[in-house]
Amino acid sequence: MEAKIEYKFKVSLLGEAGVGKTSLILRFVKNFFKDDLKSTIGTNFMIKPVTIDKTRLQLLIFDIGAQKIFTSMRAKYFQGSGAAIAVFDVTSIESLHALPEWIMSVKDVCGNIPIVVVGNKADLVNQRTVSRNDAEALASRFTCLYEETSAKTGERVEALFEKIARACLESMNSCT
Repeated sequence: MEAKIEYKFKVSLLGEAGVGKTSLILRFVKNFFKDDLKSTIGTNFMIKPVTIDKTRLQLLIFDIGAQKIFTSMRAKYFQGSGAAIAVFDVTSIESLHALPEWIMSVKDVCGNIPIVVVGNKADLVNQRTVSRNDAEALASRFTCLYEETSAKTGERVEALFEKIARACLESMNSCT
């Protein structure tokens, strides 16, 4: 008999187009990677159960499209998020510089929820333009956790989602 889901948390992935948000979700939920995914239009979501210290959770993982025409709709997409994952591409300094606007947008709607800043595409070592120190400094500035992943290889993807699920539980427990 399967254990009962005790909690459900909405987790929104945000960041510029092409940083690998959809790829991270597909790697985590389906253990799948595809090189030529199309940009997300609007929003998509997937669901995955996880267990943290014998507590069964269900993560409702929302993939927020980055196109500028959807900027006005972001607040609607962020509503109800218990946590967020702010993704940038370690080969694109511009994608890191865009994160403060994304982080402030989600905080404006959701308040002080747990946020993990994620440097994706960590497998592209020779193309890297963002130092880990710079990325950690940005995460620290916004009181966010930090992680580096590769959706392509699967490196640290499970750890990322475990970190966000654990942060959701801790956040909820600190409010009770």
